[in-house]
Amino acid sequence: MKFSVIDGNNSGKALCEIGWNWRTAPLQDYDLWCALAGKGTMRINGISYPIQKGACFLVHPGDQPEADQDPENRLTVVFIHFRLEKDLAPYTEELLPERVIYLEEVYELEQQLNQVLETKFKRDEWTAQEFDCLMKQLFMKLYRSRKQSQELISTSVSKKQRQVITQVMRRIQEDNGRSRPYEELAQLVGLTPEYLSKIFKQCTGISVKEYITRIRLQRAKYLLSQTSMNVSQVSDALGYSSIFLFSKQFKQHYGLPPSNFKFDGVQPRLHGEKKL
Repeated sequence: MKFSVIDGNNSGKALCEIGWNWRTAPLQDYDLWCALAGKGTMRINGISYPIQKGACFLVHPGDQPEADQDPENRLTVVFIHFRLEKDLAPYTEELLPERVIYLEEVYELEQQLNQVLETKFKRDEWTAQEFDCLMKQLFMKLYRSRKQSQELISTSVSKKQRQVITQVMRRIQEDNGRSRPYEELAQLVGLTPEYLSKIFKQCTGISVKEYITRIRLQRAKYLLSQTSMNVSQVSDALGYSSIFLFSKQFKQHYGLPPSNFKFDGVQPRLHGEKKL
């Protein structure tokens, strides 16, 4: 079905200040609300969801969201309000993501969100079409992520095993891929290292080591492009034994040396500042 995504004229990138929380009346439009950093809790229509880095919420018209952040781990979020050209309520479960999807790759998500926000500064005959195209690209990313999750669920791995693997993956994400002994990860979920390695590969299709490396390099990519840290500082911060090893691994994974990544995007503002 063909449809157009129309700018709701309320969007931005925000660093949530100390004491921030979100309470609002039922929404009149859609709100794509994505956490790029920090932790907290989102409640939509009485259901609670954890907020963490890579959490993308689609708040529907009529939803009444509430959100709180962890004061020790403040949120950085992007919010984009939009409308659809006609009522697609019967189709939104297929065309649009569920209320929340958790993405592992935050760097690419942030770049796509930045592109949408930058349309605010372009006011010409192509602005509406550009916003429509960029939002549909985001929908495709979230839709495919959901489909991949559903495919994992359909495997022979049990629900309990998937929960265990999810717990391990979140711990690795919280550590930003820093080196951690297998024995420690296995102890976290009450398994032997050998059994954890086996069911992790069954559930995700990759080894624990490969997943740790992937998360570690994602964090490196973020630090290089979003902070003033140089290659040597990032290598040290993420626990690499040498800058040579870091650079080699980074180039193998991304196809470019780490020195190629520099900040290029929209800076977050405090919620109290004027909206875009």
